[in-house]
Amino acid sequence: MTAVTSTDAPLDGGPFAGFDLGAFGEPARRAILEASQDFRDVLAGRKPSFARTDVDAPLPADGGSHGYVGRGYRLWVCRSLSSFGGVDGYVYGPVLSFDQDIAPGNERSLAATRFYTAAQLHALLAQA
Repeated sequence: MTAVTSTDAPLDGGPFAGFDLGAFGEPARRAILEASQDFRDVLAGRKPSFARTDVDAPLPADGGSHGYVGRGYRLWVCRSLSSFGGVDGYVYGPVLSFDQDIAPGNERSLAATRFYTAAQLHALLAQA
Protein backbone atom coordinates (compact mmCIF):
# COMPACT_ATOMS: atom_id res chain seq x y z
CA MET A 1 0.00 0.00 0.00
CA THR A 2 1.45 3.38 -1.02
CA ALA A 3 1.70 6.09 1.61
CA VAL A 4 -0.24 9.27 0.94
CA THR A 5 -0.04 12.76 2.35
CA SER A 6 -2.28 15.80 2.30
CA THR A 7 -0.20 17.18 -0.57
CA ASP A 8 -0.90 14.22 -2.85
CA ALA A 9 -3.39 14.11 -5.71
CA PRO A 10 -6.38 16.43 -5.38
CA LEU A 11 -9.84 15.12 -4.65
CA ASP A 12 -11.17 16.20 -8.07
CA GLY A 13 -13.16 13.60 -9.96
CA GLY A 14 -14.17 11.72 -6.83
CA PRO A 15 -16.96 12.02 -4.28
CA PHE A 16 -15.26 14.98 -2.54
CA ALA A 17 -14.45 17.06 -5.64
CA GLY A 18 -13.83 20.70 -4.83
CA PHE A 19 -12.81 20.11 -1.20
CA ASP A 20 -9.40 21.04 0.19
CA LEU A 21 -7.80 18.12 2.01
CA GLY A 22 -6.81 20.57 4.74
CA ALA A 23 -10.49 20.85 5.67
CA PHE A 24 -10.41 17.31 7.05
CA GLY A 25 -8.72 16.24 10.28
CA GLU A 26 -6.83 13.01 10.81
CA PRO A 27 -7.59 10.12 10.48
CA ALA A 28 -10.38 11.26 8.14
CA ARG A 29 -7.93 12.97 5.76
CA ARG A 30 -6.14 9.71 4.95
CA ALA A 31 -9.38 7.74 4.64
CA ILE A 32 -10.95 10.36 2.37
CA LEU A 33 -7.86 10.64 0.19
CA GLU A 34 -7.48 6.89 -0.25
CA ALA A 35 -11.22 6.28 -0.67
CA SER A 36 -11.44 9.07 -3.25
CA GLN A 37 -8.62 7.52 -5.29
CA ASP A 38 -10.28 4.09 -5.10
CA PHE A 39 -13.58 5.69 -6.16
CA ARG A 40 -11.88 7.26 -9.21
CA ASP A 41 -10.15 3.97 -9.98
CA VAL A 42 -13.44 2.10 -10.13
CA LEU A 43 -15.10 4.81 -12.24
CA ALA A 44 -12.26 4.33 -14.73
CA GLY A 45 -12.71 0.53 -14.71
CA ARG A 46 -9.60 -0.17 -12.62
CA LYS A 47 -9.14 -2.09 -9.37
CA PRO A 48 -8.81 0.10 -6.28
CA SER A 49 -5.32 1.38 -5.45
CA PHE A 50 -5.63 1.21 -1.67
CA ALA A 51 -8.51 -0.98 -0.50
CA ARG A 52 -7.94 -4.71 -0.47
CA THR A 53 -10.33 -7.59 -1.03
CA ASP A 54 -12.76 -7.93 1.86
CA VAL A 55 -12.42 -11.61 2.72
CA ASP A 56 -15.39 -11.31 5.11
CA ALA A 57 -17.78 -9.92 2.47
CA PRO A 58 -20.59 -12.21 1.35
CA LEU A 59 -20.11 -13.91 -1.99
CA PRO A 60 -22.10 -12.00 -4.61
CA ALA A 61 -24.48 -13.72 -6.96
CA ASP A 62 -25.33 -10.69 -9.07
CA GLY A 63 -22.95 -10.65 -12.01
CA GLY A 64 -19.61 -9.86 -10.43
CA SER A 65 -19.83 -7.32 -7.59
CA HIS A 66 -16.85 -7.32 -5.25
CA GLY A 67 -16.15 -6.02 -1.74
CA TYR A 68 -13.00 -4.24 -0.59
CA VAL A 69 -11.89 -2.78 2.72
CA GLY A 70 -9.67 0.25 3.26
CA ARG A 71 -8.50 2.28 6.22
CA GLY A 72 -11.70 3.82 7.56
CA TYR A 73 -13.99 2.69 4.73
CA ARG A 74 -15.41 -0.19 2.74
CA LEU A 75 -15.75 -0.15 -1.02
CA TRP A 76 -18.33 -2.18 -2.87
CA VAL A 77 -17.75 -2.38 -6.61
CA CYS A 78 -21.23 -2.93 -7.93
CA ARG A 79 -21.40 -5.02 -11.10
CA SER A 80 -24.96 -6.23 -11.14
CA LEU A 81 -26.82 -7.82 -14.04
CA SER A 82 -29.68 -5.49 -14.98
CA SER A 83 -32.18 -4.69 -17.68
CA PHE A 84 -33.70 -1.32 -18.53
CA GLY A 85 -36.40 -0.94 -21.17
CA GLY A 86 -35.59 -4.32 -22.66
CA VAL A 87 -31.86 -3.59 -22.90
CA ASP A 88 -29.72 -6.03 -20.94
CA GLY A 89 -26.52 -4.98 -19.28
CA TYR A 90 -24.96 -4.11 -15.93
CA VAL A 91 -25.20 -1.49 -13.24
CA TYR A 92 -21.57 -0.74 -12.45
CA GLY A 93 -19.75 1.65 -10.15
CA PRO A 94 -18.31 2.36 -6.71
CA VAL A 95 -20.23 2.45 -3.43
CA LEU A 96 -18.21 3.81 -0.49
CA SER A 97 -19.25 3.30 3.11
CA PHE A 98 -17.22 5.10 5.75
CA ASP A 99 -16.64 3.86 9.28
CA GLN A 100 -18.51 5.58 12.10
CA ASP A 101 -15.38 7.37 13.37
CA ILE A 102 -14.80 8.95 9.94
CA ALA A 103 -18.44 9.87 9.22
CA PRO A 104 -20.49 9.81 12.43
CA GLY A 105 -23.77 10.89 10.82
CA ASN A 106 -26.70 8.78 9.72
CA GLU A 107 -25.65 8.63 6.07
CA ARG A 108 -22.08 7.43 5.57
CA SER A 109 -22.31 6.08 2.01
CA LEU A 110 -21.52 7.67 -1.34
CA ALA A 111 -22.12 6.02 -4.71
CA ALA A 112 -21.77 6.57 -8.44
CA THR A 113 -23.33 3.75 -10.39
CA ARG A 114 -24.61 3.80 -13.96
CA PHE A 115 -26.06 1.42 -16.50
CA TYR A 116 -23.79 -0.07 -19.18
CA THR A 117 -24.52 -2.53 -21.95
CA ALA A 118 -22.24 -5.56 -21.85
CA ALA A 119 -20.19 -4.10 -24.72
CA GLN A 120 -19.83 -0.71 -22.97
CA LEU A 121 -18.72 -2.28 -19.70
CA HIS A 122 -16.30 -4.58 -21.49
CA ALA A 123 -14.77 -1.56 -23.28
CA LEU A 124 -14.42 0.37 -19.99
CA LEU A 125 -12.75 -2.55 -18.22
CA ALA A 126 -10.53 -3.33 -21.23
CA GLN A 127 -9.15 0.22 -21.46
CA ALA A 128 -8.10 0.10 -17.83
